[in-house]
Amino acid sequence: MSEHARRVLVGGLYAGLVGYVVVVLVLSLMNLATGASPFYTAALFGAVLFYGLRDPAALEISAGPVLAYNMLHLLVFLFLGLVSSWLVTKAEEYPAARYAVLVALIFIAVHMYGALLLFAEPLLAGGAWWQLGAPSLAASIAMGWYLLWAHPALRRSLKEIPLGAEED
Repeated sequence: MSEHARRVLVGGLYAGLVGYVVVVLVLSLMNLATGASPFYTAALFGAVLFYGLRDPAALEISAGPVLAYNMLHLLVFLFLGLVSSWLVTKAEEYPAARYAVLVALIFIAVHMYGALLLFAEPLLAGGAWWQLGAPSLAASIAMGWYLLWAHPALRRSLKEIPLGAEED
C-alpha cells in the first residue's frame, strides 16, 4: 500500500471514530439531560430500522436494537471519515481544490442532516432538529479538528495563504 493511500485510510478511520464517539457521547448526555436512558435514541432508531417498531411509546430499551444501530452508525461514520480524509488530502495536494472540497463537505453535511431529519422527525416529535443537529455539529467540528491536526501542511498553508490568493 502506498504512503498516500495509507495516510488517507488511517486518517479516515480515525476521523470516523472521532465523529462516532462524539455523537455517542453528546446523544447520551442529551438523553440523560431529558431524563431518558443514555441508550434511548440508539434503541429507538435501532428498533425502527431493524425491528419494525412503529410507535415510539412502545419502545423497550434492550441490547439488540442499541447494538444494531450503533454498528450501522459506526459504519456510516467510518465511511464519512474516509471520504472526508480523501477530500482533505486532495485539498492539501491541490490548493485550488479547497473551494470544491469545502462545497463538497457542506453539501454532504446538509444532505445527511436533511435525510436524518426526514427519517427522525416522526420519531422525535418535533425535537429532531435539535437532537440530531447538536450531535452532528459537534461531530463535524471534532472530525474537522482532527483532520486539520493530521494535515499540518494544509493547516500551515491555510494560515499563510488566504483562499483565492496564489503562491509565488
